Amino acid sequence: MTRMAPVPAPARRITAIVVNYNGEPFIADALTSLLRQRRPPDQIIVVDNASTDGSIERIRRDFPTVELIQAASNLGFTGGNNLAAAHARGDFLALLNSDAVADPGWLEVLAATLESNPTAAATVGKIYESDRPRHIEQAGALFNNLGNYWGRGFAELDEGQFDEPCEVAGLTCCATLIRRDALRGEPLFDEGLFMYGEELDLTIRLRANGYTILYTPAAVVHHGGMKSLRATQKAPRLFQQSLANRNRLKLLAKYYPARLLARGAPLIALGLLYWDLVFLFGSGPRALAAFLRDQVVAIRLGLRERNAVTLRASERWLPWMTRHTLRGLLRQMRTMRRAA
Repeated sequence: MTRMAPVPAPARRITAIVVNYNGEPFIADALTSLLRQRRPPDQIIVVDNASTDGSIERIRRDFPTVELIQAASNLGFTGGNNLAAAHARGDFLALLNSDAVADPGWLEVLAATLESNPTAAATVGKIYESDRPRHIEQAGALFNNLGNYWGRGFAELDEGQFDEPCEVAGLTCCATLIRRDALRGEPLFDEGLFMYGEELDLTIRLRANGYTILYTPAAVVHHGGMKSLRATQKAPRLFQQSLANRNRLKLLAKYYPARLLARGAPLIALGLLYWDLVFLFGSGPRALAAFLRDQVVAIRLGLRERNAVTLRASERWLPWMTRHTLRGLLRQMRTMRRAA
């Protein structure tokens, strides 16, 4: 009896997604880097969040093969990506920030990683700072008992310390490849977060579904680091931190076990107080009042959604959480202030 040779599984289709908001100065570099991939995406979608800077005209003129979706208003990073995902035909979703540039082998390497690791929900590469090309911005991500989420190796000089593939605690949505099936039919992101915090929310959901997250250092991206915010916000760091604080409170209320919240409450409050004082002196009392109101609303929303996630398998993601002490919290605050 003649044995038939095994038929290789078909390659997974890849949809690349870029969300743009007034990114005309740099969106072309991001899209060009996608078109120059050795393993090109099968579909490229740009969601434009109601830009007014000529981005739409630039994309239409210079990138006719890109599928452009124009949102009627600014849906944020979360809403923009969800809108693109609803139109995506790919089995894998490749997310790339509008101010990021991927090396030619980025997608090929990430796709090979997911193809050969069926239990991996997502994989991320080595992301460098554009302005300091040998400095790491993200080599995967970390999160802690206080609800903070940050890039692994942030601001470190690359001396080979992140050259080994490994499993990492969390993904970084600046540049990542996600297995669509791992979402289990849920939206890609929680649209209530708008931007910031969505990576931790997605990390928890993917890990609770039983998947891993892998780091693939050969997949390299150079990220502009808040270029899009600097182009649209007068005080980008304060804007970023106001959203980060608000969303962190929602995620703590939504996912974290009560015993963990009780133990971390003093340090959580100290971190919030620090940034609220920064808001007070940087933007004034009226702005601070708005920030505080947003934080209260975020806690309420998180508690309201908590019942829907009580069955999340916390034992699958809590072991990846680091534990910050007062010293660690102060160190992180200093790092964030230097980055500003």
